[in-house]
Amino acid sequence: MFPNRFRRRLLATTIAAATAMTIAACGGQSGDGASGPPVYGGTLTFYDPLEYSAWAPTNSIWSNSQVSNNVAERLVWQDPETGEFKPWLAESWEISDDRLTYTFKLKPGVTFSDGSPLDAATVKENFDQHGTGDEAKGIVPDPFWTDYVGTDAPDAQTVVVKLSKPNSGFLQILSNYRASSILGSSFLAHDLNGQSDLRNWVGTGPFVVESVDGTTGVTLKRRDDYDWAPEGTGQSGKAYLERIVFKVVPEASTRVGALQSGEAHIARNIAPYDEETVSAGGGELLPITVQGETNDLTVDLRNPDSPAQDKNVRLALIAATDREAINQTVLSPNYPIPTGALTQGTPQRGDSSEYLRYDLDKAKSLLDQAGWKPGPDGIRVKDGKRLSFHLRVAPFYQVSQSVLEVLQSQWKQAGAEIRITNPALTDYQAQLAEAKDWPFTQGQTSTADATVLRTTYGSDRQDTLHATTPDAELDRRLAAISAESDPGKRQQAVQSAEDHIFAQGYSNPLYDETQVFGLNSNVHGYTTESTGRSWFHGTWIAQ
Repeated sequence: MFPNRFRRRLLATTIAAATAMTIAACGGQSGDGASGPPVYGGTLTFYDPLEYSAWAPTNSIWSNSQVSNNVAERLVWQDPETGEFKPWLAESWEISDDRLTYTFKLKPGVTFSDGSPLDAATVKENFDQHGTGDEAKGIVPDPFWTDYVGTDAPDAQTVVVKLSKPNSGFLQILSNYRASSILGSSFLAHDLNGQSDLRNWVGTGPFVVESVDGTTGVTLKRRDDYDWAPEGTGQSGKAYLERIVFKVVPEASTRVGALQSGEAHIARNIAPYDEETVSAGGGELLPITVQGETNDLTVDLRNPDSPAQDKNVRLALIAATDREAINQTVLSPNYPIPTGALTQGTPQRGDSSEYLRYDLDKAKSLLDQAGWKPGPDGIRVKDGKRLSFHLRVAPFYQVSQSVLEVLQSQWKQAGAEIRITNPALTDYQAQLAEAKDWPFTQGQTSTADATVLRTTYGSDRQDTLHATTPDAELDRRLAAISAESDPGKRQQAVQSAEDHIFAQGYSNPLYDETQVFGLNSNVHGYTTESTGRSWFHGTWIAQ
């Protein structure tokens, strides 16, 4: 079927095969003690703490992606239990020997929700928007799509993607919900504003959009002609559920109470202090350690007057951070304590524990060396300025405020002040774009491959550091992660990049990002994909 210069890769790349066992520990699926076969029908109610924002495909906000993951699909499925890459909208693929050309055969008979067929020309439209953007429509290139040359469609069922440099994480990118979802041509014709309206989404998924209630609610209904689920998911044909109703419920106690009363079937982001309540009330806790980066404070170097411009200050704050105390005080055992830049279970992750040891004496010594001397109230002073940092509570994370409050007390012992504010989501996003007093950003990017570090830190990608002069050495080490195909050498490249990140004090990990879902006892077959986003195709409700 294919020229001899290609070699067959149907289930996994070499890297995926070598790391499948590490991902298996992080796959998300509810336990199923139900007797009898699954039941068709019913409406599932899903409570989320965070309001829905712009629905552009590359928007990775947690609340949005619980919905959109069930409307739009990808060429490749990454099995959350094994880490293998399996056929989805593509029935097979080949990778050239030089790892620059990926040839996919599309699964026949797939259609979008508007009735149009999935064909190679539509896939090309999607990938070109991801890889190069569309300036006229206000769409920028996706930072995941590094070294993209273009996509050819030699016939209706064949897609040929070309890269300028090898990228060992490219199959994972093609399986990622925010980087490579395939949407219909009628959707792609919209500009960014139109693509940010969920009502315009035209996907191939098992559910379609029935209604949108502003920023607080979405209803999906089943697509009865759906019959192309990812290989190996255990469910074929249409979904069991008739509808899914998503509601924004910010109050943690209300979400837990709704689970106990049966008003809600699933609630996302169960607070650590509510975990025992859910379990004691007969519900099920499903904690998912999310593949990708740890939840950290990443330095922002845009402000030349920020004390964080000094590497010794950054290293001092890392040493003043007691991650075990954070976990024991406001988190739970469901949140792993970070030991590097990537969460536990992420393939080829490094071990950077030596950089992350709590050492208050070291922190004080580094601040002394940086010229910051204790003031009358214990907060350090230099040239008449206090060592003070304004940190915003990140609205995307249930535990952000409580974690920052513990951190506030820890840094104070070293002589650094944290001023905490709690802006609403829209205000937070506006300040992120414009505020000058933004020394650190709390967050993480999730994808089950170490190339996520290049996406985040690369000066030609998201460039989260915003340094006036890009760190060329870091860029070189990040590029090596993508270029290396041998699993052992690739892990060494990841470690090299982590060594540089932490030696420079760019990242201060707080906890391994974890999504804790609460499930009512009558919910069965619920699962997530590899980065903790809900996949409802096989979910059903016992009568």
